[in-house]
Amino acid sequence: MAVNPPIGPQRQVRLCAPCSEDRPGRRRRELIEEDFSWQMMSRQAHDLADAYTTGRWLPYDDEHRWALGLARTYWTRVALETALRDPNPYLRAGRLVRVVEPLPRILSVVGPGDRALRPVQALLDTLAIRSARS
Repeated sequence: MAVNPPIGPQRQVRLCAPCSEDRPGRRRRELIEEDFSWQMMSRQAHDLADAYTTGRWLPYDDEHRWALGLARTYWTRVALETALRDPNPYLRAGRLVRVVEPLPRILSVVGPGDRALRPVQALLDTLAIRSARS
């Protein structure tokens, strides 16, 4: 996601509690590009988890297997970039890959166990549990 510099004078805004506490750039006073990637990723992960639990989204079997692999992987930027290179057309056509795509960029700012990653970890864990049963 490209962020253009603001036009006009700089101003201070207040963020909601989750945004001020969980965003990757929470140690900085200003928002960084990764904060916008995190916001999009977090929203998509929550929406997808909700759609899955209510039955509005049924992932492809390949997405389940991929989620199981990601849930068991120690997340580093390189590991996620490698996982995202998977050429599987069913994986590429699914919705899960779009949620995971911002993770390597976010991992350039935070560590693998950071709380900014919790929404995606929760989604992948939910999918992995189902994959492990099948």
